[in-house]
Amino acid sequence: MAYGIAAAAARLARLVKGEGAVQHRARLALVLRVENVETLRAGLGPQVLEQILEHLTRRLVAETRLLPQTRGLGSAEVLGLFAVGGQQAVPGLLARLRTICSEGVDLPDLRICPVVNAVIVSDETGQAEPAVLYAHGRAALQGCDPLSVSGQMRFVELPAEGSVPDTAAALDLTRLRIAFQPQICCDTGAVLGLRLQARLGLDKGESRDLHEIEPRLDDEALGQATAHALREALACLKGWDRMGARVPMLTLPLSDRSLADPLLADSLLWELDRQDLSAARLEIEIREPIGRSGGRMPVTASLQRLAAAGCTLALGEFGTGSAGLADLRRFGIGRVRVGREFVADCHRRADQQRMILAILALAEHLRLATLADGVANQDENAFLAQIGFGAVQGPAVAPAMEAQEIDRFLLDYGQSLPAPFDLRRKV
Repeated sequence: MAYGIAAAAARLARLVKGEGAVQHRARLALVLRVENVETLRAGLGPQVLEQILEHLTRRLVAETRLLPQTRGLGSAEVLGLFAVGGQQAVPGLLARLRTICSEGVDLPDLRICPVVNAVIVSDETGQAEPAVLYAHGRAALQGCDPLSVSGQMRFVELPAEGSVPDTAAALDLTRLRIAFQPQICCDTGAVLGLRLQARLGLDKGESRDLHEIEPRLDDEALGQATAHALREALACLKGWDRMGARVPMLTLPLSDRSLADPLLADSLLWELDRQDLSAARLEIEIREPIGRSGGRMPVTASLQRLAAAGCTLALGEFGTGSAGLADLRRFGIGRVRVGREFVADCHRRADQQRMILAILALAEHLRLATLADGVANQDENAFLAQIGFGAVQGPAVAPAMEAQEIDRFLLDYGQSLPAPFDLRRKV
C-alpha cells in the first residue's frame, strides 16, 4: 500500500505515539536508485558516477541517520536501514529525504542533478530480514513513472506474508514514437540507411529517447517497447519499398539488456520473415564494452544468432569504450560509428583531426565501413566527407524525422540527386 509524504508521516507518527511495542520493533529500510546512470556513466565516466553515489550516501548518513549497506562496484543503488529515534524524528526524516533526492550534487568544479527515485519500506513487526525489505523496495521502484524527468519518493508497507504487492506500472506503448535519422553516403550522396530512434512522448509535448529511461523499465516493458519499435520500423521499410523509395537498410541500436534476452534474436528474425524482408537489411548497432550490463554469454549468443541469419553488426561510439580487436573479429563487426566526441569542431581543431585520422586508418586496416555521427554544421560535414568517411549523419545532414516526414524526404531527396554516370561504351 503506497502513501504520499504527508500521509506517511502522519501514519508513522501514530505508530510511535501510543503503541510502545510497535515503536520498539518497527523497522524502516531505504532503497534509493539513480535512474539516469547510463547517461551519467557515458557522459561523465564511472569515477564521477561513484563520487555522486558516495556524496548521496554521506548526506543520507549525516542527515537521516541511515545505516548503509555496502554497495557493490558499479551499483547505482543505496540501501540501508534507518535508526529512527522517536516520534519527532519521523516527519523530519521523510522531509529531509525528499530534499536530498531533489537537490543536485556539488562536486569540484561540477554540479550534477541526477534523477533519483527512493522508496522507504516499513516493517511494523521488525521480523523481516533486510534483504526482504530491499527486494520489496526494488519492486516498488518499478511503480515510479518512467517518463518523469524528476525523482519520486514512495512510502510502502511490507505486505502480509503471502500477499503480492501491486508495483510496476505498465508502459503505454501508444506514447512510443518512431523517428528515423538518414545516413548519407559521402561518395554518391545517396541514402545508405536510416537509424531508428524510439522516443517516449511526455504530457507537455516533449519526448525522451528510450535508452534514457531504459534503467527505469523492467525487462518485460523493455522487450515490449523494443518489439513495438522494430515492428513499426519494418512496416515503414516495407512501405518505402512499395512506393519506390530506396532504403538499403535500417539501423537498430540495441542495449546489452535487450540483447541479453534469450528470445530477442528469434523475435527479430520472426518479424523480418513476417514482413518478407531480408535479414541483411537490418543492421544491429551495439555499444562497447560489449556485455557489460547484460552478461557476456547471453549477449554473445544473441549477436551470433543474428549475424548467422544475415543481419549486419555495427559498433557505436567507436574509440570511446574498451572493445578490443578480438571483439571486432568475434562478432563480425562490419561498420563503426564515430560519435560527437571526435566530430565536434573537426574542421578547425588539429587535435580532433589527428584522432579522426587515426580512427580512419585503423578502420581501413580492419576493412570496416565508417559513419560520422552528430554532424552539426556544413563545415564539419565537408571536412568529414573529404577526409575519408563512408557516410555521415546528424542535424546538418538531415534531421531525425517521423514516418510521414521521412516519406516526403525520401521522394524529394531521391529526385534531387543527379543521374548516375553511365560509363559503358555504346554499341
